Amino acid sequence: MSLAIFFAFILSLLLLASNASLVSKFETNTSTPSTPCNPIQISRGEKLEATNVLIAGNSTISGINRIFNLGFVSLGGNSSWYLAISYASIPTPPIVWVANREKPITNLTSTRLEITAEGKLAIIALPSSTVWQSTNTEKARRLVLLESGNLVLFSAEGLIVWQSFDFPTDTWLPGMNITSETSLISWRSINDPSPGLFSLRINPQGFNEFELVYNKSARYWSTGNWTGNAFNGVPEMTIPYIYKFHFSDPFMPSASFWYTERELDGGLRPPLTRFQVAVGGQLKQYTWTQQNENWNMFWSQPENQCRVYGLCGNLGVCNVTSLKPCVCVSGFSPVNDHDWESGDYTGGCVREGRGSCEKSDGLMEVGVVEFDGATIVPFVGARSICERTCLSNCSCIGLFHNVKTNLCKNLYGSLLNLRTLSSDSTFQDVLYVRVPKEGIVRKGVSKSVLLIGSIGGSVVLLGLVAGMLLILRKRRKNAKGVQGDGVFPGLNLKVFTYKELFTATRGFSDKLGHGGFGAVFQGELEGEKVEKWFFPPYAAQKIIEGNVAAVVDDRLGSAYDIEEAQRVALVAIWCIQDNEEMRPAMGMVVKMLEGVVEVTTPPPPKLLQALVSGESYHGVQIDSDKGVCIGGDCCGDNAGVYSFGSPSSLGNASSPAK
Repeated sequence: MSLAIFFAFILSLLLLASNASLVSKFETNTSTPSTPCNPIQISRGEKLEATNVLIAGNSTISGINRIFNLGFVSLGGNSSWYLAISYASIPTPPIVWVANREKPITNLTSTRLEITAEGKLAIIALPSSTVWQSTNTEKARRLVLLESGNLVLFSAEGLIVWQSFDFPTDTWLPGMNITSETSLISWRSINDPSPGLFSLRINPQGFNEFELVYNKSARYWSTGNWTGNAFNGVPEMTIPYIYKFHFSDPFMPSASFWYTERELDGGLRPPLTRFQVAVGGQLKQYTWTQQNENWNMFWSQPENQCRVYGLCGNLGVCNVTSLKPCVCVSGFSPVNDHDWESGDYTGGCVREGRGSCEKSDGLMEVGVVEFDGATIVPFVGARSICERTCLSNCSCIGLFHNVKTNLCKNLYGSLLNLRTLSSDSTFQDVLYVRVPKEGIVRKGVSKSVLLIGSIGGSVVLLGLVAGMLLILRKRRKNAKGVQGDGVFPGLNLKVFTYKELFTATRGFSDKLGHGGFGAVFQGELEGEKVEKWFFPPYAAQKIIEGNVAAVVDDRLGSAYDIEEAQRVALVAIWCIQDNEEMRPAMGMVVKMLEGVVEVTTPPPPKLLQALVSGESYHGVQIDSDKGVCIGGDCCGDNAGVYSFGSPSSLGNASSPAK
């Protein structure tokens, strides 16, 4: 597939996505009581009266120095709304705190954030239903959204009567205390902030370490004991760092842990950072890279996601090398397809067909694996006796059998997170899972699903080397194939000289922005005809239909691999997923493009759906003939769209927004 075609398509999508990402999730600052040019800012010096309406509809409160915003947000395009704190002036800003995570709002137009007669902060659904309210017992008279992201209520005497830092959700910010009474709890899914099954807490037994737990009980990772300046299981903490860690009263019920920022040379602040208990159960630390305008995840635990207890649920197979980490054992399917599509696999798998067991059931060999959960009942016996004992009891979900020792282990309960063992493991018991007769596959087929995760690093290395050699070979071939008139034979792709580009761009004077491959300039080429239809909508429609061949330039003839084209298109769609956690890292992208990792079909992102339907996407109107139009005025004809308290000028479809 032509690299030029691939990059042109990706660039078009990324330019649209970057434009669209600058328009607020909240559609903020466009309605009463705030205006685009005068967002609400509430500080210590401003008095709050009872029944004061702080937020109505899509308006927001801007925090000190406009680091954070407070407002109502809808996730995943559904009809549920939440009061949330998020970063300001950052494209696609992460949400760091949610007030009503267990009780979403269904009608935003009749909802207000206000101060009650008792001096509490409350979400009110008109006419008088309280959706959520703060728990302060003393009347609040002042409110401030601090630069740290902490939403604070003050009494008339200036004392803190309530603060959001005492009620964390899934995110840990600098200055936030985690105590024996508080914990970080993951979201249920990427579009559902209700409490999930994974949490980070101080060990309630010794108060000397942090631990990640599943369903408030099953521990699957810990920091190790506190040594006085670090946790012994986190050696990175001993390295001089841009953050300081503090542990007050370790080994006591009053234990409290927090971290603060170190001032850099010249009085500069370190980059924005946050810890998060992700939907997938890992504890991750992100820092904001201003140069690339991207969140960089440089630390996570457990490093192997398949070590997260219960990640794939009952009879789910965990594969750390796959873009989607969980699949079901043959003969089983997800309990809830919607949850699996949204990244929540904990519901596990259920057997296909009717009933939980049948007389015709059989046992399918899975291989030598590890798992979580399940009650084991061991006894000595031949495999035939082992199988007969299990199949005669509907509660038996499978068995282990060791042919050398004749040791049988019948399994009851739930088999969570099936995963292959490391190459140095001495465990020899083979797992057999109870499946419907039609779900039994020949020996080795189900193993292949698990063995994907155990492919050695040598294979990956060989793939990378082969890929580099292929790229170098193509470059040499292309370099030799350019004709004297600057046209690639067979493709009719013009190679422009520097002089032509300098003239067309008026001396590179009209810079539109900066992309991943450098600066982007606007120019006009004489004698060049522009197609009258906009390519991305056409390409989006064909890719959604699965007809990738229609997107490939027909001048290539048969000089391309359709499977490679399909793979490239799928990778492109994964890279522009609405949720950043679903987008693969660059290392994974390389493996996917090389074919080392299987590329599954991604859910169509909203941008592609908008391209096909012509509907607006976060305020960006897509038109198949005209391209992209930005709707709405803000503070005059020359102002940009106001987003999260920061004005941003938006250009046309070929303009990457900054």
